[in-house]
Amino acid sequence: MGGASATSSLLISELYVPRFELPIFLAEAAEDLRVQEMTVIYGTVRLIEKDTESFLPWAKESFACVIFNLLVEHSAEGMERAKQAFRGLIDRATTRGGSYFLTYHRFATKEQVQKCYPQFSQFLALKKRHDPTELFQSDWYRHYRDQWNDS
Repeated sequence: MGGASATSSLLISELYVPRFELPIFLAEAAEDLRVQEMTVIYGTVRLIEKDTESFLPWAKESFACVIFNLLVEHSAEGMERAKQAFRGLIDRATTRGGSYFLTYHRFATKEQVQKCYPQFSQFLALKKRHDPTELFQSDWYRHYRDQWNDS
């Protein structure tokens, strides 16, 4: 893709894989993104420790964390390409025993969310119990609430 011809911006995703899986995950992700002709502006890799405090823990183990920033055109086609790219990256991470950061985008399928965050249904039920009028909410929350209510 080389560059964006329409209005564009960066979209971020953060993926987690067991540290020993990092080299193969990066090789697979690089190949997938090349084939999809996605422009990767930059990425970072860091080591993270297991999250033992959150109800929806983002790091279930001590993982390698890979952040991808993709250049995405603001068009229906551009957003569809981004959705497919990020879903593919999530699949690559989960195949290797990893996960992804839940709140950077809403491209994950319900099945991907459930695989990476098996307690998500319980989270939504607790949210409703503690905030029955849904006073505290966001676009992110409404997206997932509606996704769960549709099934």
